[in-house]
Amino acid sequence: LIMAACYAAYDVSRALAQGREAVALANGTFFMNLEKALGIWWEPWIQGRISACEPLMTILVWIYQYAHLPFIIGAMLWVFTQRRSRWRLYRDWFLAMNFIAVIVFALLPTAPPRMIFTSGVADINFLHGVREQILENGMMANPFAAMPSLHFGYALFIGIMLFALADGRWTRWLGFLYSFVVLVTIVATGNHFIIDAVAGALVVLAAWIFAMNVQPAEAPQPSAVTVRERDG
Repeated sequence: LIMAACYAAYDVSRALAQGREAVALANGTFFMNLEKALGIWWEPWIQGRISACEPLMTILVWIYQYAHLPFIIGAMLWVFTQRRSRWRLYRDWFLAMNFIAVIVFALLPTAPPRMIFTSGVADINFLHGVREQILENGMMANPFAAMPSLHFGYALFIGIMLFALADGRWTRWLGFLYSFVVLVTIVATGNHFIIDAVAGALVVLAAWIFAMNVQPAEAPQPSAVTVRERDG
């Protein structure tokens, strides 16, 4: 039901993006030029280096195509079944993160670097023949939802969740490793700018602040009262 609610909101943003292709391309070009001005226009370099190792790029395409939703659904189910006392916080956090992102999608449609002809970034998913499989042209697709990157936002959310709730030391850091892999994936495949990932992290932070402020206050514990014995 939570994922269905998020999809419904995302579908609204997709509908609002229809007919705004020129705006989305202009916004994408703006963010590309902003990264150049900031000295962080690394997308073509990253894609070129990873493309030199075809098996590695194939793995990243597979991660982008298949790992995104199963990982977040699995993580949420784990919290619900294994850390039930923390479920309310992470549920509200996840929902807030999605609805903040959807608002930005609707207000700021942004084309990914693969759609900007002057970017020098190729559409790796298309070259690997999986663009149709990820429903790029289907009802679930909003091709102008590059800003912010929910791919990275979800991955960072999982990383923070595991770090806060998992027991094993290696498991706690594994989530952040996954976040880094997703960051490399979305940039190397041409689906997001680096600045999209930064915006995704800010959405995660804003959603956490919101979720923390809507949690019910804990009832105060009754204080112990010492009863003085009466004098005989």
